[in-house]
Amino acid sequence: MDIRDRKTILRARMMQARKDMSPETIRSEDSAIISHAAALLRSLPPSETSVAAYSPLPGEPGGSLLLDALHGEASSLLLPVSLSGGQLDWARYEGRLALTPGMLGIAEPTGERLGPDAINSCRLIIIPALGVTPEGVRLGKGGGFYDRALAQFADSGNPPLTAVLLYNGEIRDDIPVEDHDMPVDLAITPTGLRRFS
Repeated sequence: MDIRDRKTILRARMMQARKDMSPETIRSEDSAIISHAAALLRSLPPSETSVAAYSPLPGEPGGSLLLDALHGEASSLLLPVSLSGGQLDWARYEGRLALTPGMLGIAEPTGERLGPDAINSCRLIIIPALGVTPEGVRLGKGGGFYDRALAQFADSGNPPLTAVLLYNGEIRDDIPVEDHDMPVDLAITPTGLRRFS
């Protein structure tokens, strides 16, 4: 079985594990994740609180309260707008009422699109993930949107901090890794922050 097949099987297992979580566990873990993410933003200098994040789908860590919590702590909050060809544009988050389902069914801002390079203004990028290795290599859903968006920082002298939001048990040593998979700096979990670099 090749590495892509192994990833596909593991993705399906990890998505099912999230579906099998009880509503009480999800609420508790989402609340803790939000608390740790907000505390991280409060710990940063004001000049470092420009953030890019994403709208969690049902069952993704952070839940429906994540964006407003981040918005309350960030100096600027950008969300992705999915484009054809696996690219991301960006727009400012201006509240839940200014979101609409995008190309992939994910809530996206309805405001002005700022262009793919707008992410360069962010000092913290929160990336969706199903899991991460103990070394910080992320397992996404397989579309490659974020690997492409983050590749521009590979040779940067001052790259932004990158983080994933994960439920308990999603830092795993059985995640297959390919050369194009981009590592992240930290995971925000219900138990706190885990730094990888």
